[in-house]
Amino acid sequence: MNALGALQLVLLAGLGFALLSGLVVSAITPAVLARIAPWAPERRHRALLLLSLVPIVLGLAGLLAALLPSLLALRWPAHDHCAAHHGHVHLCFLHPPAHAANAASWILLALAIGWFSVRSADSLAGLLRASRVAARLLDPRYDNAALGARVLPIETPLCLLVGVVRPAVVVSEGLVALVSPADLAVMLHHERAHAIRRDTLLRLLADAATLFVWRPMRAGLLRALTLAAEQSCDEAAGRAVGDRLLVAEVILKVERLLQTPSGLAPVAASSLAVPIP
Repeated sequence: MNALGALQLVLLAGLGFALLSGLVVSAITPAVLARIAPWAPERRHRALLLLSLVPIVLGLAGLLAALLPSLLALRWPAHDHCAAHHGHVHLCFLHPPAHAANAASWILLALAIGWFSVRSADSLAGLLRASRVAARLLDPRYDNAALGARVLPIETPLCLLVGVVRPAVVVSEGLVALVSPADLAVMLHHERAHAIRRDTLLRLLADAATLFVWRPMRAGLLRALTLAAEQSCDEAAGRAVGDRLLVAEVILKVERLLQTPSGLAPVAASSLAVPIP
């Protein structure tokens, strides 16, 4: 029972710190977005990524600080603080709560776990669907050494990055036939920039870290993060081809061409036509 009570306190403390850190980020997000709006895309992306990771970092730091006295006492028993503060509610492995876990608190934890599960269920389901699609798209048979990409034998115009750990650029034969070699080079440089930056992985981390941020603020933060990533890759493509005006023209052109089929978005770092939802 004592161990169960200690577990309950740890879970409640973790929930409390997660909610607190989410509120902090929700409160400061509008001011941060306004402050960094004039910044260059790459610098703005780094700032937004750090902001999106604050909830999990702050929450874990708070939980660790609450557990630190107990952890130190495990190594140095002479520094056990419980003897001087007997009876107070605390997180301690050496002296877990004397009473059984409170039923009302378990109900609160169950509701919180249920909420978290519902909140993340759609994302997890989409990620599982996308992983199955990615396995088919990344078939080595589609490799095209000349383009440095996988070319799908379909007519639908596509250009996107597939994969999280080892992302690869995927285009369709339909797109290759529709655009000029110069335009295709711009698109490929854009997607390769996403791969180098690991934007898919970073976006997934930001999604998970901001689950406790108030929904409107979270949506605005993630949209700004995606926009900064896209603009950073546009600039990288401009440097690669030596013509930023060409990049802007290609972006406008392919917005009328590209489509992202349902189920692909979670595995795509970007599509020049469709941003990550």
